Amino acid sequence: MALRLRSAKGEDAATVASLHLASWRDACRGFLEDEFLDGPAAELIPAHWNRALSRKPLPGVVVLATVSGEAAGFIAIWRRGPVALIDNLHVRPGMRRAGIGRTLLSHAARRMCHRGCKRAELMVFSANAGAIRFYQSLGAEIGDEQAGESFGQKVTERRCSWPEIEQLITRATAT
Repeated sequence: MALRLRSAKGEDAATVASLHLASWRDACRGFLEDEFLDGPAAELIPAHWNRALSRKPLPGVVVLATVSGEAAGFIAIWRRGPVALIDNLHVRPGMRRAGIGRTLLSHAARRMCHRGCKRAELMVFSANAGAIRFYQSLGAEIGDEQAGESFGQKVTERRCSWPEIEQLITRATAT
C-alpha cells in the first residue's frame, strides 16, 4: 500500500466531503439519525468543506491521504492558541485499520507542533466506541460525557486530550 499525504486544496472540497459523509454513514448509524445522514448531511457537509477549504489562510491544516490515487482519508486540525484542535479525522470505510488514521494524526500533529501548538484535543461522539478505543490506544485522556451539537444534530460527546502534543505524535508514529 503506497500511502501518500498532501495538503488539501479548495478543489479537494468535494473529495473531503465525500470521505466525511461515507465515514459518518458507516460509523455513525444508530446515534445520528438516518434521516439526517441520508438527507440534509449530503448538502450540509459539502457546503461546510467548500467554506472551510476556501479560507485563506487556513487556521490549521487539512491533509488528504491517497492510496494508489484513491482518496483514503483526511484530517483537519485547527489552531486555537496553543491547542491543536482535531476537528475531523475520517478514513474511508473498508480502509480502516490499515494505519491511515495514525499516519494522518502523526503527520498533521507534527505540523501543528511546528506551528507552536503544545497540546492536542478533539471531541468524539460518545456512542462511537471504536473511535474512543482508537484515541485511547494513542494515549488520549478521555473526559466525561457532555452535550454537544454537530451540523444541527444534538449529540453527546467526550473530550479526548493529550496534554503534550508530542505524546500524540510519539504514540501515533509507533507501530
